[in-house]
Amino acid sequence: MDTSKISTVLQMARLDGSALKALTVVDYAFMLLRGMVITGGFFWLILHPYPPTLKFWLVSLFLVFIIYSLIIHGLILTWPDKVENIYLGCLALDLIFTGIFINLSGGFNSIVFLVFYLLVALHSFYYGLFRGIVLSVIVSVVYLLAMYGQWGVLQWTDIFLRISIIFLLAGFLGFIAEKERHDKEELVKTQAMLESVQGDLEKAYRNLQDIKVQVEQSEKLASIGRLSAELAHKINNPLDGIKNCLTVIKNKSEDPALKARYLELIDEAIVDIENAVRNLLDYAKRHEPKLEEVDVVNILQRTIAMADYKLHKMGIKIETHFDPDLPHIVGDPHQLQEVFFNLILNAIDAMPNGGMLTIEVAVIGNYIDIKIIDTGVGIPQEELNNIFQPFFTTKPLGEGTGLGLPISLEIVRKHHGAVTVHSEVGVGTVFSVTLPLAIKIQKGRNIKELNVGGVTYNI
Repeated sequence: MDTSKISTVLQMARLDGSALKALTVVDYAFMLLRGMVITGGFFWLILHPYPPTLKFWLVSLFLVFIIYSLIIHGLILTWPDKVENIYLGCLALDLIFTGIFINLSGGFNSIVFLVFYLLVALHSFYYGLFRGIVLSVIVSVVYLLAMYGQWGVLQWTDIFLRISIIFLLAGFLGFIAEKERHDKEELVKTQAMLESVQGDLEKAYRNLQDIKVQVEQSEKLASIGRLSAELAHKINNPLDGIKNCLTVIKNKSEDPALKARYLELIDEAIVDIENAVRNLLDYAKRHEPKLEEVDVVNILQRTIAMADYKLHKMGIKIETHFDPDLPHIVGDPHQLQEVFFNLILNAIDAMPNGGMLTIEVAVIGNYIDIKIIDTGVGIPQEELNNIFQPFFTTKPLGEGTGLGLPISLEIVRKHHGAVTVHSEVGVGTVFSVTLPLAIKIQKGRNIKELNVGGVTYNI
């Protein structure tokens, strides 16, 4: 059997499944109703004792009705997009068939008039209240015409009752249909509005993300500004050395050994300038977040180097305790450097008269703990609860944005870590940054070992 030909025929007839998907519940109810009428009519013609001649005409008419019903179903499945027009034509033919059946099978005494109730109910629900009422008028006229020969002997009260039921069905189901249609339209409008609101929210969220990135970058540049004078001095010192070396070479150019020595000093000074500028530019430029295996000690050493001159200028001694065999962590090196840079600068600002800055790195279980300890003025308890709030700052206007610690906290959270702070006025402050090791990252794990006073922020 050539299945491709069968498939082609089905597609031409649109019976390949797409037509069935286009049908609604009302369409299936229409088919079911027609099937019930055909089944009931079949048994009715068999069991009712009509005279042979009358039964012949009724059976013939019924067969025509069955053939016509099959054609209707075929048209609906073939052109589901034109089903409303098909229903209108089908309704007109149904009224004609029903009227003839009523006329031939007893007029007022024929039970076929019940089909009118089904037709009015289904089409009122499908077309709505107004069309349902119009259909009721047409059905009433057809019903009266089907009983034309019996008008003189009819019980008009019974006729009025039957017609009233037709209008009642049309009004009730038409009203329900209109309400359902209105509710559906409102639902579509609401859905469209929600989609619009969702789009606006997504756009606003993207804008907020862009603003957030810009704010973070501004805070980073602001922290660089806090070191601008020191960085300028750090560059000027090697430049002065280069200038002196060139003067010596110029005046004593005949001594090859001295010339070679001063050229080496110039190279060293240029390297110092290059490293200072490179570190500054690398820190200042925007980086795309990228998780990788990083060495925390290396990041801390580079960060300390950036603040080295200011530490010496402020009379602050620095002490580090790094285990040379510390394991790596998974993180973004640029973001982590921003965290350490903010904490170190805050520690420097907390020691205006000099002091001791201690940086310790240790392993606690599956986490690495970085402590930045200063012997500064400390943070009062009433301010300690607010230091991670955006824009909170105790520095004079123009000297702080209040964003360094909130941004640092968010970065640590993104790395599945925690920030703990403990401070005592007049003694100093300890900031602990705890991050998971590369061997084990558990998102959402609380780090309870470090909740030792002050304020703790856990993930």
